[in-house]
Amino acid sequence: MKKELLDIGTWNVNTMLKAGKMHEIADQIVDSQIQIAALQEIRWRGYGLLKKYKYSIYYSCNSNTTGQAGAGFVIQKSAMNKILGFEPISDCI
Repeated sequence: MKKELLDIGTWNVNTMLKAGKMHEIADQIVDSQIQIAALQEIRWRGYGLLKKYKYSIYYSCNSNTTGQAGAGFVIQKSAMNKILGFEPISDCI
């Protein structure tokens, strides 16, 4: 039985509040070999899932201060079947 490898990375993006920043970051990840990338300091409020054609982004930030903290994951379409669920715990987890 052939084992399938999963390439995972991490990136402190400093902010994804700037116009076009989400697409810029996601495009770089999609163009790489990384299938799942953990993102820090995305600074989006709330939590949820954004589905795009080539990737999806899970995100979470429970901070009461807009524009601080937040974590997320960019997951390439090819790896989405490996995700069992997403349960935000804090601004960092």
